[in-house]
Amino acid sequence: MKSQANASMQEFLARAERMGIKVQIRSDNLDTLFSEPGRHESRKSRPHAVKLFTHNDTDGVSCGILGKLAFGDDIQVDYSNYDDINDKVGKLLSLHLDKYDQVFITDISVNEEIAARIEGLGMHDKKKFLLLDHHQTADWLNRYEWARVTVESAGVKASGTTLFYDYLVQAGFLLPNDALSQYVELVRQYDTWDWKEHGNQHAKQLNDLFYILGRDRFVHRFTSNSSPNFTDTEAILLAIEQEKIEKYIKGKSKDIYVQNVHNYKAGIVFAEQYISELGNALAELNPELDFIAIVNMSRVISYRTIKEEVNLGDIAAIFGGGGHAKAAGSPVPKEIRQAVTNLLFAVPIA
Repeated sequence: MKSQANASMQEFLARAERMGIKVQIRSDNLDTLFSEPGRHESRKSRPHAVKLFTHNDTDGVSCGILGKLAFGDDIQVDYSNYDDINDKVGKLLSLHLDKYDQVFITDISVNEEIAARIEGLGMHDKKKFLLLDHHQTADWLNRYEWARVTVESAGVKASGTTLFYDYLVQAGFLLPNDALSQYVELVRQYDTWDWKEHGNQHAKQLNDLFYILGRDRFVHRFTSNSSPNFTDTEAILLAIEQEKIEKYIKGKSKDIYVQNVHNYKAGIVFAEQYISELGNALAELNPELDFIAIVNMSRVISYRTIKEEVNLGDIAAIFGGGGHAKAAGSPVPKEIRQAVTNLLFAVPIA
């Protein structure tokens, strides 16, 4: 009987999705309402106060979208970067941990100091934590029970969004549907750069839309309607944005500084927009360079390469960052920003 009821509910949800109607089911008993016989062991009790620390790119923000779909008003999302994640988690450990039943960290990792503090918690508090990341440089965190770092599964590269989606569905916190699954896969393809290999422009355009709308509008768009099919207005905005991207890349291609970085020949460029597209395009236009480093002085250095023999995750780790073999990042410390500011304004150029 329960299987038949589940099928009817899934059909109802699918029809509502196709009609653009948002249906949100809130219950403390979702674990039993939609569970099948013999599958109770993977279901968990729904937490009532949830904290999510997640990265601030499309993959990380998509984890925020999934969290809101799963927990509604019961989740507080903190979008973070590599230069502030440890301070934020450290502050929660010191002052606010008792406010939450569950703490997720997705698409980003903590350093050894914060990891040791989490591991040193009592059993009750330590069980509140779950870190889900897919960056190779975070693999060392797998020594802890509360951390799951998966770079790829069954030959498919993972993303923060796919890891969080799979967890939420398996735990019974989120009901899967075709539109949301398609959205998750597009995010994965862009974040792992599989879209380039498969020529899937839809994945790239979804990332473009994130930067066009901005984080808050993007989150509202896909929590209201998780379908990744673009509206007519979105399609027009994307066409305009592509023209801007191509113009930006053309301009920045003239401003590359070549420098030796740890025995690699690197192309350095200062930029704040279209980081992934710019890095990949400049790497293709300059095959004599081992990698491209895109410096955004306000926050981060992004690294991109198209060469198999270069592991940017290792290079970024030297400078306090991390990431993948072909795409990585590291923070620009406040001390460096201050030093550059002092240098720029210390001596007038003749």
